[in-house]
Amino acid sequence: MLHFGIPLARSSSLKRAVRRIGAASIGLSLIAVTTACMPDIHRNEGFPPPRVTAIAAGSPGGLDLTTRITNDGFEAADIDTFMSIENMGGGGGNPARAAVLQRENDGTSVVFESNRIFLSNITGTTTMSLEDFTPIAQLTTDYEVWIVKAGSEYDSAKKVLNDVKGDPSSVNFGIGTVPSDDQLNVLRPASEFGVDELSKLNLVAFSDGGDLNNELLGGRIDVASTGMSEAMELVDSGDIEIIAVSAPEPVDLAPGVPTWHDLGMDITINHWRGVFGPADMPEDAVDWWRKALQEAVETDDFVKQSDALGINPDYLAGDEWLETVIQPEKKESTEVLKKVGLVK
Repeated sequence: MLHFGIPLARSSSLKRAVRRIGAASIGLSLIAVTTACMPDIHRNEGFPPPRVTAIAAGSPGGLDLTTRITNDGFEAADIDTFMSIENMGGGGGNPARAAVLQRENDGTSVVFESNRIFLSNITGTTTMSLEDFTPIAQLTTDYEVWIVKAGSEYDSAKKVLNDVKGDPSSVNFGIGTVPSDDQLNVLRPASEFGVDELSKLNLVAFSDGGDLNNELLGGRIDVASTGMSEAMELVDSGDIEIIAVSAPEPVDLAPGVPTWHDLGMDITINHWRGVFGPADMPEDAVDWWRKALQEAVETDDFVKQSDALGINPDYLAGDEWLETVIQPEKKESTEVLKKVGLVK
């Protein structure tokens, strides 16, 4: 049992495979990326170099898919630099972020990451902070959902919230990782609904979304909190149902499913994924990355593959991203995590 002020556990279920989508460029053949026979990088010779490295802070799926469709966007936009992809899953993204900071700060290596870039520091799992990184650009957004096994007694989020208000430990919630938006997508609604003892909520953390889905289908958890893109395959198959979505307004992919706003709570959780470099990254490198990433996100290839995955292309350059999204979210998340004693 792994404790973070809330009961947590990790599952040893089988790892999920990469979700099949219609776009051929995200097939299983892309899981392994070789760097053999690639041109050497001549460091500190300006941009663009012949090759850059994108570290995906996750195993295949999720951040990995965002990284790979960005690579396809590079090719579609005819960006004349080869992008090498490295997967570094586990550890709440800490190993991937550490890898970027350990490499030469010449702008050739970046990390594709989520809001764990500040959540991990807030909860004390790393000394690395947001200030150690340069926000380059937001690429995509995705909403969080509550899902249940088809036919579950918990056929509405209101019923779940009523039960945990009466007894916070009465419902087994599954989340993909800690710290994460999966976790906040339980804590924030419970807090606003009036659950007093958030530390007694039964949150079970798994190594990834595949484990989470298996445990939900096996009946060992009651409600899973996860990204919509990670749930849609099982929704389409009829195995699970969505009972709440963290969007500001109803979502076409989940017709009839209430948002937290519909349930009287001012909660929007927009699960973003973006690109970071080390602090004090060379300005010419930052400028090149931002221009190249925007061109990649705007390609038809990127947009079509995003739609197939159920995520939203949403490019936002680093300075604006930091000011309008990252900093406000960091403040809000800190306040919520303080209530359950997770701020270190």
